[in-house]
Amino acid sequence: MKFIIYNPASKLFNFFEEAILYELYLKNIECIKYSNVILLNENINPLKDIFLIIVNPHYIYDYNEIKKTIIDISKTFKFKIFYLTEPINFIIEKRVFTDLIKMIKPYALWTYTVNNFKKLNIYQPIYKVFPHYNETLNFANIDINSLKLRNTDKIIFFGNINIVRYGICNEFNKYLINITDIWSKTEWTNILNNHLFYLNIHRRDGCESFETFRIIPILANGGVVFSESVNKIEEEYYNNFNIIFYKKSELYNEFIKYIKTIDYNEIYNRAKLFREYFLNNNCELDNFLEYHKKLQ
Repeated sequence: MKFIIYNPASKLFNFFEEAILYELYLKNIECIKYSNVILLNENINPLKDIFLIIVNPHYIYDYNEIKKTIIDISKTFKFKIFYLTEPINFIIEKRVFTDLIKMIKPYALWTYTVNNFKKLNIYQPIYKVFPHYNETLNFANIDINSLKLRNTDKIIFFGNINIVRYGICNEFNKYLINITDIWSKTEWTNILNNHLFYLNIHRRDGCESFETFRIIPILANGGVVFSESVNKIEEEYYNNFNIIFYKKSELYNEFIKYIKTIDYNEIYNRAKLFREYFLNNNCELDNFLEYHKKLQ
């Protein structure tokens, strides 16, 4: 059995791709990144190998080449996983993902947040498989001395500031650094080694998804995240790490309180705990592999 990953267009999922390739390698599963000639490769078995499709659904409709490739994959391979990369909150999103599932015909779904569970009327099993900490996400030093050298006068926000995010970002004003398009390991290493604080705000009101693609690399490298509230399951799950959940209207005041009494020992211990926990706990991937084994 081989594992083939198709991750076109967006750089947002690159860290996850590298992390999952590494996890599968540790399990002695051969992994391949998709290329245009792979469907013709005689070493690929369409009836046994697994094809993981990680793509923003908008790209499937916006880029004809991506849509054609996915249709080819869907027709050729028996075992396909479709990754739900966006929050499913509204009827239009449910319809888009339902239509894509009908087109791809995956035998399983992966996603990044439990908030996407039970949102679709589907028969396929769904797993939360996300970038757990491993050596591919080791970007920064997390010893106490290194943490003390990081900037505490600014807070980093990764993402576009739309109308929903504008008010809170404006409230942070002089503290805020907005970064919209940095996804290389070199760039993230520089940011994480030099900044301690990070802001997480939902793109839409009413969203309760936990944005693992942005947050996991930060927590793994000693950053402290001030996050708008998410669903209760994931708030409790991440409660022992360096992420603080509040209502959006409370984030700024809590940040101001926090920076007046920074406890570097606590930050270090929570970062260390995060690495140790996720280095040895990737049960959803294991559960998926058990599910696949039963189908053989």
